[in-house]
Amino acid sequence: MKRISIYLASLAALAVCGCSDLTELNINPTKANGSIDPSLLVPTIQMSHSLGRQNAARFFSFPGAWVNHWSGSWGNVEYGGKGIRNNAYSARLWQDLFYPEAVKNIVALENISDNDPELVNYSAIAKVLRVETFLKLTDCYGDVPYFEGGQGYYQSIFSPRYDRQEDIYNDFFKRLDEALAQFDASKPSPTTDCYFGGDVEKWRRFAASLKLRVAMRLIKVKPELAQEKAKEAFLSGVMTSNADIAAVKHAEDYETLGAGNGYADIMLQVTSTPGLGITQYKMTTEFFKALCAMDPQQYATPPYRRYLALDPRLLLIAGVYVTTSNAGLPAWADAVDVTELMRKFNAGYVSNQGPADLAKEVDGYINIGGYLTIPAQDFNYGGGIQYPGENGYEGEPKNRSVWAQGITSTMVDGATWMTEEEREELKKAIGSYTVPHAMYRLAPSRTIMAVDTPWIHMSYAETQFLLAETTVRGWGIDSETAATRFAKGYEAAVKQFSLFGVSDADMPTDAEIQEYLNTYLLPEIEAGGTRALEEINKQIWILHFMDPIEAWSNLRRTNGMPTAYCKWYNRYPAENQSNGLCPMRLTYPVEEQTKNAANWKEAVDRMGGADDWTTPVWWDVQ
Repeated sequence: MKRISIYLASLAALAVCGCSDLTELNINPTKANGSIDPSLLVPTIQMSHSLGRQNAARFFSFPGAWVNHWSGSWGNVEYGGKGIRNNAYSARLWQDLFYPEAVKNIVALENISDNDPELVNYSAIAKVLRVETFLKLTDCYGDVPYFEGGQGYYQSIFSPRYDRQEDIYNDFFKRLDEALAQFDASKPSPTTDCYFGGDVEKWRRFAASLKLRVAMRLIKVKPELAQEKAKEAFLSGVMTSNADIAAVKHAEDYETLGAGNGYADIMLQVTSTPGLGITQYKMTTEFFKALCAMDPQQYATPPYRRYLALDPRLLLIAGVYVTTSNAGLPAWADAVDVTELMRKFNAGYVSNQGPADLAKEVDGYINIGGYLTIPAQDFNYGGGIQYPGENGYEGEPKNRSVWAQGITSTMVDGATWMTEEEREELKKAIGSYTVPHAMYRLAPSRTIMAVDTPWIHMSYAETQFLLAETTVRGWGIDSETAATRFAKGYEAAVKQFSLFGVSDADMPTDAEIQEYLNTYLLPEIEAGGTRALEEINKQIWILHFMDPIEAWSNLRRTNGMPTAYCKWYNRYPAENQSNGLCPMRLTYPVEEQTKNAANWKEAVDRMGGADDWTTPVWWDVQ
């Protein structure tokens, strides 16, 4: 029965990602009839990271609310933003996703392939997938069942011990080195592979790049080892272009083929006012500011800092959409993109402008008073609370919220600053409704909320940014400069949106990319030191806007970089349950206290006797 269930789960995963022709997969020519086909296990493991809207909903709260990309949904703010413990949210990765799905299938793949010389590439892939999966688990929880985890079927271990995170990391390096040595282009590889279609060389480059990511986790606890392993990873041959990106392409129609990209699906489906909006999730003011170039000069009086330019990716990541239908149609059926129209409307409509802290001139994109974003970790749809040190402001925290008016067709009629064609287009989108302020904030774009949007596991851009960081740190991996590495990473980060179906006509031009890069970003890298590290890790943070778990790990390893955008505000101190601090780990599932009590207690005792989410993991030295 266990084998049948794994087989059926694998078929479902293949249907979702559309990786192969299933008619060829019923028989594995390298194994006897009745065994599990390893070609089915590989995509099942790969899909587990991003499949399922309820999983994504939990991760957008824990730890999504702590990394400040998106806010506004109830769970995201009520638990994550306030710092209120919720066992179901903390346990999701462990209890509902990785151990019962990914880990179980990784162990099966290892048992099938490790001692079969014809399946050497499957064995190597299993090692890489083990590291990728357990990296998220251990970075979220700390000590976890690793060597004995998932061994219930094969070794009858139903109460696995919790291994120390340091031991787990040492094994990561060992397994990745073994995988790099194993890959053999002359041997079979899975064409069902959702990352690379079985391309062994791309797998090798992914393994080396993953080793670089693992190495960089250790910069605080073991900097010498981090440097050693990062250099080894580079010399093994990391990703060389966007063609090497490890990503899963999801199905086009989740209603008939599967759940699609869980992160896109939950964003698309969650809405508080049917008929007037696509999603509750809105871009945070912090994320928006990170996608702007700001005048570095501080001012004592408003405007405190002035906006200079927009990152070319902004409108690929976010947009404003209005739909007046609540007839049960798919959310995109009659959605109208009114991003530009809303910018122009808010720029001219005085009552919706509010405090113009960011703009050199009134502009609906840039003013907080344009009401196109919301503060991180908050439900507040106005300007939010301005804290000392922000944009040159000193003094007591000040509430800058001004509730913008709902927009009606009559109001649009009076928008003389818009052309007649623009007014008519906006009125048509609004119809007879009053569009409330919450619904014309910048939401996730149609591009990233599409059901078949890819989910990126690791990108070439991240690899280049990490290598740029090693150069800033003076590790001497090679002779290439940090600026050159960073430039490659930034260009790749913009151009990887082609994976999301963005047409050449809608992609930023090379000239736009280079102008923004050369004018606003490279001077930070060339300054070196902390300024360079902040900019590099700001770009890594932006890359992970749909992967909150990875974003959180990178924030912790760098002590919160980018620090200007990823502050923990503790906006609700009376309700907070994290001592006013950003949580540093997820707590173990409550059922572990009864089902695996002795091993759970041993792990908790190593943390000081309490399963506390403000206790850092091993590598997060404070």
